[in-house]
Amino acid sequence: MDKDPTAPVPGDVSASDAFADRLVAELPRLVRLATRLVRDPDQAEDCAQETIVGAWRRRDQLRDAAALSAWLRRSLVNRVIDRSRVHREELDIDAVEANWRDDHYSVAPERVLERAELRDELEDALARLPVIYRVPVVLHDVVGWTAAEIGRAMDAGLPATKQRLRRGRMMLVSALAEGDERRLASLAQPLRCWRARRHVSAYLDGELDADTRSAVEAHLESCPTCPPLYAGLVGVKASLGGLRDPDTVVEEAIAGRIRLQLDEQSGRARP
Repeated sequence: MDKDPTAPVPGDVSASDAFADRLVAELPRLVRLATRLVRDPDQAEDCAQETIVGAWRRRDQLRDAAALSAWLRRSLVNRVIDRSRVHREELDIDAVEANWRDDHYSVAPERVLERAELRDELEDALARLPVIYRVPVVLHDVVGWTAAEIGRAMDAGLPATKQRLRRGRMMLVSALAEGDERRLASLAQPLRCWRARRHVSAYLDGELDADTRSAVEAHLESCPTCPPLYAGLVGVKASLGGLRDPDTVVEEAIAGRIRLQLDEQSGRARP
């Protein structure tokens, strides 16, 4: 692919200056996105700044100037994942999925939704998800990205991305329901509970074909354990949407520090 003529050219001070201006202009959006993905605001700011500085260092790799925003978002998502560490309090996906495979497993939806409506509780639960599951849930249900966009940002195929989204949503409900030991006997169902529960993300997103959707709905009408789980998932998904904040402006001081770093790396001082 031919290099974009508007991309910075080594030695071209005016082009490099314009590119630095574009990077600084992208900073507020990157800080907002990073704040969604990591709970610590200082860490979020660090990730955004490192993304900008890293983009400046690799500016000759950008072939299409119009793709700058997407390029930066992908870099930020990967940086968040790389910086994450496994915490002792994180949920174990194998244990959570084993519960959801158990036809007797259920939750009290009123308890899940009561916690989900409290921002601190919801964000604490999100923080307990391993990063590869938390990122898809936040990007999809909070930020509004499509599964395809998330897959490109995480260098994952669409099936793997949807699996991570499904698992992340299940883990979030389990995190919010932790301590709820209620177990109800499951009735014999034409569509077993785990098969119905595996369709939960696609069901919520309206992606099931008519026959599968009908089978899931028939199961929900008669199963004693799945409706509360589905109610929890629907309510939590709605609560996640409530985390969206109006656009905010990053303090000028932050942009100034980024500008100074870029100028120092380019070997020039701005007046």
